[in-house]
Amino acid sequence: MADLDSEKLILGKLTIIITTRCNLRCKLCCESVPQYKPFKDMTLEEEREILDAAFNILDRVEILHLSGGGEPFLHPLLPEMIDIAMSYSDKFDKFMVFTNSTVPISDKLMFTLKKYRKNLLVHASQYNVRPEKEAVTFRLLAENGINHRIIKYFGDEQDFGGWVDFGNYRHLDKSGAELDKQFKNCAVIRDMHGNWRTRDGTLHLCTISQRGNELGLIKDNKDDFVDMLDKNSSVQEKREKLFRLTRLQGAAPGRAHLKACEYCTGDHGTDDASKRHPAAEQEG
Repeated sequence: MADLDSEKLILGKLTIIITTRCNLRCKLCCESVPQYKPFKDMTLEEEREILDAAFNILDRVEILHLSGGGEPFLHPLLPEMIDIAMSYSDKFDKFMVFTNSTVPISDKLMFTLKKYRKNLLVHASQYNVRPEKEAVTFRLLAENGINHRIIKYFGDEQDFGGWVDFGNYRHLDKSGAELDKQFKNCAVIRDMHGNWRTRDGTLHLCTISQRGNELGLIKDNKDDFVDMLDKNSSVQEKREKLFRLTRLQGAAPGRAHLKACEYCTGDHGTDDASKRHPAAEQEG
């Protein structure tokens, strides 16, 4: 391995999952939020601990993202969490917060968004599930000069061409060669170079790995993630493990895929239109 003391460890995006509660019940939610009981919302102390640990290991992050397995605008302390995140602004280039655009923006949250509007981007999904509420969100963001991007997920030309079925964490019987190919061709690897995310301090390469691990549905996968809060391993050891994963070599030495790949259809990024489904269809 190269000299890690002279090599920078930079992530393209680091997502902090602050809540797993959601006000929608999307059928193909990649987090399977409707099917499982939510965890407790992240506290301010937990956010600080995770960010301290992350930036003790990482040299820099291009995009710091506050998001949710659910809807982050439901978190009652989102304004304070944005304040905390922005206190690390010398460690990242851009800041982003996600919303499904159907939760009203409180006066307190709008004040905070306006305070950081030069450095902040709101990723606003447009599902057309509750169009009246979405329209209010888009109007308020525009009227208050908040930098935002509306992502269309309905009708023709929806982003990504729609959603895919990730398989709901069922173990799929695939050979090692098939899994290696799936890992290499996954859009998370091929296009995003990793969708790095954490809720509890364990840093994962993708959603399936992170969510499957915290739900106890993917086991024996400690090679697939870095426990940033582990007091029994050094910063150097964590950096070495994370370097291996950032180089997209898979998890354990000799295995060019994640354990999580065994539980995923591998359809993320597929060009097969038959595997694409309308986004955000709601459960009855």
